[in-house]
Amino acid sequence: MLINNRISAFFVLILVTFSVQADIDGLVVRVLDGDTIEVVHDNGEKSRIRLTGIDAPEKKQPFVQRSRQSLSELVSQKHVYITGHEFDRYNRLLGTVWSGRTDINAAQIHRGMAWAYRFKGQISNSEYGILENESKTNRTGLWSASS
Repeated sequence: MLINNRISAFFVLILVTFSVQADIDGLVVRVLDGDTIEVVHDNGEKSRIRLTGIDAPEKKQPFVQRSRQSLSELVSQKHVYITGHEFDRYNRLLGTVWSGRTDINAAQIHRGMAWAYRFKGQISNSEYGILENESKTNRTGLWSASS
């Protein structure tokens, strides 16, 4: 009986894991801001994607329009692939957006149009932290007006 319960629990865990997995692709039809896009899938359904690991300027912050424009230049009307595993409270897939072999999330940081996302003061993706430091050193984008 104990073995059957463990086997059942194992399969439930696998099902939950795969149900949360949400790797998708689609055509970018809208760029909402510097870290949010909308894609349409082959079946006509739309999804909102929040680029994970980055944080772009919000309304009333400097560079909000430039950040949005940068993301638009990178993905607007392009076919992208998104790897993601969670949804936020706004039902957006939290994911890494790929255009070919380019990590678009990283490109936004490299261009100085987004910061590496921090949780409790810690950068969530060390590679993005390195890119942010390079942008800061080169005074690119968001960092151009910094002292």
